Amino acid sequence: MKKTPENETLFSKNFVLTSLSTFTLFTSFYFLLITLPIYIKKIGGSESEIGLILGVFTISAVLLRPFIGKEVDRRGRKVILVSGIAIFFISMLLYDYTRNVTSLLLLRVLHGIGWGAATTAATTLIADIAPPKRRGEAMGVFGMASNVAMAIGPALSMILLQKYDFPILFSVSAGISLLSLLVVLPISETIVVHPRTPLFSTEALFPSALMFMISLTYGSIVSFLSIFAQKQGISNPGIFFTVFAVTLILVRALAGKLSDIKGRKFVIIPGMVLIAASLWVLSTASALDSFLVAALLYGFGFGLVHPSLMALLVDMVGDKGRGAAMGTFTASFDLGIGAGSILLGLVLQYFDFQVMYTISGLIALSGAALLILFNGRKKM
Repeated sequence: MKKTPENETLFSKNFVLTSLSTFTLFTSFYFLLITLPIYIKKIGGSESEIGLILGVFTISAVLLRPFIGKEVDRRGRKVILVSGIAIFFISMLLYDYTRNVTSLLLLRVLHGIGWGAATTAATTLIADIAPPKRRGEAMGVFGMASNVAMAIGPALSMILLQKYDFPILFSVSAGISLLSLLVVLPISETIVVHPRTPLFSTEALFPSALMFMISLTYGSIVSFLSIFAQKQGISNPGIFFTVFAVTLILVRALAGKLSDIKGRKFVIIPGMVLIAASLWVLSTASALDSFLVAALLYGFGFGLVHPSLMALLVDMVGDKGRGAAMGTFTASFDLGIGAGSILLGLVLQYFDFQVMYTISGLIALSGAALLILFNGRKKM
């Protein structure tokens, strides 16, 4: 049974502290996004081992998210959130002690466990406290925390690495994750725990399937954009992610609020169409300006879709299984990125970038068609 906060102060405290904790946690995470491959090469890792070490982080999070979601319902949001951030922090402290690929691989498994626990619990907690009539808006504003982290984290990490070295980089990242842990300690629990909860949420399957389809396209962006940009003679593909992140920040809150007023379909379907359009622009991009147009469209579309899908998920599930639902949803996002990297990478192996990004756009458009055809029990 959900504990509805009795006053706006309690709601604001939980929302602000959880958002701030999420911002610092994601900043720490993004510190390793572009620097970790460099570190792996430094300790003697090969290109294939780089992929393995990066991938095992996501795999460990994906495999454990359903179990984590169940525990979030059984034990409460706060205890899993605090435990997850604590594991994340300890993992960051240990990076500087890894001297070979094997030790780093094992550490990445531990790090992924902390990441999966913290992010699943945080999104579930926000879903608990979001007023039903402002659920989309709350999800949108909360999501801005990770988007701001994405806009600044990678750039700051490279500045630190160029000026100092990996021990300082790892220490600063650990310090940021410690701040995330300290910030989240004063939050209040939001539910009475349920001893019997499902491992998977059947109500969450449809929104999760749509999220999986969109994250398939995101996998083609994060895995292959830099290679495509170099092929097209664009020296700094990082600006794509800057434009993408800034657009997300500007769009998310408005998109969530609009979905509260007009309904989820009203926002999600145009968002998916914009994602498809961005990928088709990207498929023919040959200069920086067309890359940036694609980034703008993709950020706008993703900003419409993600908070609205999360709000739709919460609309469709009850209080009892909310943790399991969030575990299913976040696992679908991680799994989609990994599957997109693999499946669309196979397309790229046999065809070219234009075909790969065209197919990626068709996947997004298929998600819009699926939502149009879906006859749910609740109004979207």
